[in-house]
Amino acid sequence: MAEGKIQIEAQVKLDGKLLEGARVYVHIKGYSRARVTHVDLEHDELKKVLRPRHSDYPYVNWEGNNVKIEVKGHTIEVISQTLGSLIHMKGNLYVGGKGKGLFLGFHKEEIKALEDFGVKNGFPPVSKRTKYDK
Repeated sequence: MAEGKIQIEAQVKLDGKLLEGARVYVHIKGYSRARVTHVDLEHDELKKVLRPRHSDYPYVNWEGNNVKIEVKGHTIEVISQTLGSLIHMKGNLYVGGKGKGLFLGFHKEEIKALEDFGVKNGFPPVSKRTKYDK
């Protein structure tokens, strides 16, 4: 696993189908090329929802351990106690395509909660890193 990516317990469903082997990470700013703290959802089936460098900005109501995200005619459901304790929002969520699946981008309040989680797990956010940093 890449440095600064904290794997969390979660289930991911796509259009009601459980994605066996899906991985969910909190990816902290400054590690492994992350320019902003975000959540990664990784599974081959998720690559079909959005191509890399494409995005959507759906409205979500994220209260509790379960959130449904409507993206380009698909429903992505994320079930996680960890994220349920960190994320509480009603509003638009940035969903971007990436090589291994999707990433979720948040507003300042949620990013702060995710970065506090990173600090507790040994990964404080880093504003700037150089190729010489370890």
